[in-house]
Amino acid sequence: MFHVNMTQFKCTIPLFPIYWFGDRPAYESSPLRVVTVGLNPSDREFRPNDQTLFSKDFRFPDYDGTEKGLVLAFNNYFTRNPYSAWFKGSFGAVLQSFHASFYPGARNTALHTDICSPWATIPTWSKLSEDVRHELETEGHLLWKKIILELLPDVILFSSSPGHEKKVDFPSPDSEWQKLEVGAKRPLLVRRFNIGTKTTQVFFQVQGRKPFLQTNREEKLKFNQYCIL
Repeated sequence: MFHVNMTQFKCTIPLFPIYWFGDRPAYESSPLRVVTVGLNPSDREFRPNDQTLFSKDFRFPDYDGTEKGLVLAFNNYFTRNPYSAWFKGSFGAVLQSFHASFYPGARNTALHTDICSPWATIPTWSKLSEDVRHELETEGHLLWKKIILELLPDVILFSSSPGHEKKVDFPSPDSEWQKLEVGAKRPLLVRRFNIGTKTTQVFFQVQGRKPFLQTNREEKLKFNQYCIL
């Protein structure tokens, strides 16, 4: 298990960092390993609204204060009380293109990770000061890379504000991102990266209010056709 200490920041929710969301054993046994990426967890992982106190029991009832319990809580996330309004709305159709889902029953089980920090913050990431984001990301991004090297994904799906694709900084056999028009305001970017023993296909698109929101469902279901051979 990884160990990070960011609770010295008043903006972080001092319960625990979330290293991944989803059933890791099922992911590791999937024919195709698919990982989705965000920036950092939402405070809604620990409370349903701004008027409610934070609680690990809201979405992570299996956490009992032990490392084993924390892993169990991460693995059971999508069978307890997941933030489905965000996860399904953001990644549902794109994952379906790869016969994957966060939820039980799909051919491939996907995991979600966060590239900037595993800590939920108040305010949200975009409203933090640049200095605070830098401090959180200094450790958080290195941690994400360590996790990804353990997970060895075949596919990474990432949608965020412009420039964040540069944070995927593993060695690449491609000189630049391939730009694909998918009927949206922003193109879909695709690039291969060498992650451990894998050549991983990374898909990135500038988001709307949610990841991949600018692309319609029909186009999202075609994403698997855009892998670089």
